[in-house]
Amino acid sequence: MEKDGNTTLEDVSSKSAGPRWEQIAAILADELRAAEAGSRLQSEAAQCRRFAVSRMTLRQALAELQSRGLVEARAGRGWFVAAPGRTGAPDGAPIAEPPGKLMSFSEMARSKGHVPDSEVLTQEIRPATFEEAEQLGLVPGADLFSLRRLRRLNGLPVAVDHSLVPGDLLPDALATDFSTASLHDAFRAAGAPPTSADLEIEAIVADTEDATLLDVEEGSPLLKVRQLFLDAERRPIERGVIQYRADRYRYRATVRA
Repeated sequence: MEKDGNTTLEDVSSKSAGPRWEQIAAILADELRAAEAGSRLQSEAAQCRRFAVSRMTLRQALAELQSRGLVEARAGRGWFVAAPGRTGAPDGAPIAEPPGKLMSFSEMARSKGHVPDSEVLTQEIRPATFEEAEQLGLVPGADLFSLRRLRRLNGLPVAVDHSLVPGDLLPDALATDFSTASLHDAFRAAGAPPTSADLEIEAIVADTEDATLLDVEEGSPLLKVRQLFLDAERRPIERGVIQYRADRYRYRATVRA
């Protein structure tokens, strides 16, 4: 697929009133139908020249194609035509949490027939900062368990997950292998199962470290989810930040009047 394209925005702009990134996505989607899986797309710079748009506009188009399972980004190498099933789900669709249901990452993955696994990046006890202490109802400087993991589905990187837990809640946390163990199972064993969660979601772009861990280009779109898990007594038990590849995760919600 690494060749000069002939179709430009001028060829379709008169036929479509949509945003420029949607027009680009439509052009590329048509071309990808005949492309070989695993072949490399033109560089972002070349495509920006071809369509006469900024890199931000181009990346919106590429992100849309990622979400549809048509392309994938490989860290430091560029964009490639995605093979079937290479978006983290057997059917090629991004995973999505059931609306309104509290589930851990592993529970959600298994409920959809995926195989989750984790790589522990950081596992330590350290003093809580003022902000962390306020979020978790602790005294500043109190022991805090910090757990950071790379999350994968079916062997493919999906998210970087960072959990902060009051140190006295899980006294054996350092001795637990959280590459296989569930943090939420540990809460249940400690008599403090999570019963609710407050969530905040925002769109961000991958920095150098995130891009390397998640096998995407630096600047690729990510979904950042901040979570505060509470037990039955409304006590904060975990402050989590999880950053998902935008092409491999979707969040769904049901809202009623």
